[in-house]
Amino acid sequence: MNISKNSRAEMAGIFFILPNLITFTVFVIFPAISGFYLAFTDYSMLRTQSNFIGLENFKTIFSDFSSSSFLRSMLRTFVFTAIFVPVSFFFSLFLSVITTSETVKGKNFLRTLFYWPWILSPVIVALSWKWFLDIDAGFLNIMLEKIGMQPKRWLLEPNLAFFWVTVVNIWYVAGYFMVMFNAALTSIPQEVYDAASIDGANKWQRFWSITFPLLRPTSILVLVLSMIMAIRSFELVYVFTKGGPGNTTMFMVQKVYEVGFQDYKLGLAAAMSVVMFFVLLGLTLIQFRYMRQEE
Repeated sequence: MNISKNSRAEMAGIFFILPNLITFTVFVIFPAISGFYLAFTDYSMLRTQSNFIGLENFKTIFSDFSSSSFLRSMLRTFVFTAIFVPVSFFFSLFLSVITTSETVKGKNFLRTLFYWPWILSPVIVALSWKWFLDIDAGFLNIMLEKIGMQPKRWLLEPNLAFFWVTVVNIWYVAGYFMVMFNAALTSIPQEVYDAASIDGANKWQRFWSITFPLLRPTSILVLVLSMIMAIRSFELVYVFTKGGPGNTTMFMVQKVYEVGFQDYKLGLAAAMSVVMFFVLLGLTLIQFRYMRQEE
């Protein structure tokens, strides 16, 4: 009798996960396998047939060093990631400390304010900031003119455009990571802080000796997620600058998109996706290995 009950329970479990399993297989597993196969072909949307060409797509990727090449977009992505990950980490941690502090008033309002950007569509965020920084009608340039300063070409100069792409992306995700840190901070027992205070530790010492080490699991999660977000960044940047000016804000995903759906070279785009996958996998494994060594 117990065996039959267990069997029915197992069948019920399989029945409930089957729709999700089918969806995951059709829309994730199968496209991933197809993408790996297409990376070794010359498949194009302009032709009905494709040929197996081995590693030719990868040779094309690693032999092109022009300003619009995939390697250049990869380098720009790495620079963006190197800035985005630590700044978003510490900025969101700072917001979390503020919104969980007992001495700060209006914490619920601040949490809502900081989290609000995350609930918006990346397209809306990009269009809003694009209007804010517009050279003629942008709010920021209007304010500069009122105080006697010259308006800036915020999105038309390479360094300024890259700077604002980074700032807007950090502003967009900070509230999301803040919520993660909030959950971790509120789970730390107050008794630990009280014991440290009795031993004479000040607020700064309590933070670095107690709070920060106890946030390690959440910190690892935030670092990994922020790195993935940075490398996969596309929608917000594409609407915001379309990769310009002069490809200075074109990252890897946008390059894959343009090669695949504007140049119609899906085989080459698939090969770029494979390279991006292994880059992301390698960085994630390195990050996890480093964290384990620190433990």
